[in-house]
Amino acid sequence: MTDLSLQQPIENTAANTLLEQYSRGDFFFNSPTRAMRAFDWRASRSVLGSDAEQMLQALLTEGTASGQKAPIVVGVLPFADDRRGCLMLPGQLHSMAPIGQWASRQPEPSLDLEAIQATPVPDHHGYCNNVSTALEEFRQGRLSKLVLARTLKVTTRESVPITPVLRRLMKRNPDAYVFATPTSPEGGSVFLGASPELIVRRTGRHISVNPLAGSTARHANAEDDQAAAAALLRSPKDLYEHAFVVKDIVRLLTPLCSELNVPDGPELLSTNKLWHLSTRIEGELADPATTSLAVARALHPTPAVCGVPTQDAFAAIRRWEGFERELFSGMVGWCDANGDGEWALSLRCALASDNELVLYAGAGTVEGSDPDAEFAETGTKLGTMLAAFGLDDRLGQLHHSTSLSSEKES
Repeated sequence: MTDLSLQQPIENTAANTLLEQYSRGDFFFNSPTRAMRAFDWRASRSVLGSDAEQMLQALLTEGTASGQKAPIVVGVLPFADDRRGCLMLPGQLHSMAPIGQWASRQPEPSLDLEAIQATPVPDHHGYCNNVSTALEEFRQGRLSKLVLARTLKVTTRESVPITPVLRRLMKRNPDAYVFATPTSPEGGSVFLGASPELIVRRTGRHISVNPLAGSTARHANAEDDQAAAAALLRSPKDLYEHAFVVKDIVRLLTPLCSELNVPDGPELLSTNKLWHLSTRIEGELADPATTSLAVARALHPTPAVCGVPTQDAFAAIRRWEGFERELFSGMVGWCDANGDGEWALSLRCALASDNELVLYAGAGTVEGSDPDAEFAETGTKLGTMLAAFGLDDRLGQLHHSTSLSSEKES
């Protein structure tokens, strides 16, 4: 495998090459610690979420047997254990230091996609009704938190070009986990996005976990933006929601770790669209054989994407949302033969298939949530991908199924 060096300063040529040589069917991942493009698959396997760790070890063994000195497995796994993701053993890996800040200084490619139809599932009424139903479950004591999602299915006149979308995601979200991955060994569809949330990073025995829960929209005016951030840090509803997530993650990490450092309270993390409440948890694994994927699987699905209690929330999601999440709110990343790796939640994402897009967004609902406010939050989150595809101006606040005129998007 080729390594473009994780230590040397970023050069325009190397960073450009990493993006320009991307093609549909490759795996691309840029995090705050590295950028990579994997391709030339030695093996590619469709895998149930429940079989992910077994498949990881099988692929790493296959890599070692074929003569690879440092095999690595990359891929994407689903939200639900009974759905399928894709894990891949690359024959070629180009890896370098992260290129997010470099990308933020580059010109943004223009896109001229024409959306001819857009359908929200569920629509405004359906989504708000789901939130109201959840609120009643809270009052009855059956649930404490529930993350409810929706999709926006968009048909475009042209086939969606992935490389310029990746560049736009990188420029607008330089600190995010930007990814693009095949969804099956057969290729075809590309799952891509710019997630703000790390499930786990493992380096030796050390792990980092960075749950997010509690969000508010950013503002163009700097004074209003700072006021919104300060209000989020004081918001009882959002602090309550965030505490659920942190408490559950600490519960799950405790038996895996010999040391665990948990801050007293959350800090702020920003994307180009949102402020988030963020807690950075650091730990030392008790067993050095515990891989990054094993930790990620132990934590998933967290209350940040599911709810509390987990099993009851998961059942409610499947009853009410009206669609199957598949890879949305699953995980995307990599793991090497030492067990080191990074896995991010697959959020702020879309599935691109020829001239069809499916965009996903969810919001955490707790006691005190407002249905319209939760719907607006999902709209803001959808805006990350709509902007990347150049479709935000006319589709960002879409509430109802509609056919669009042939006028080009601005």
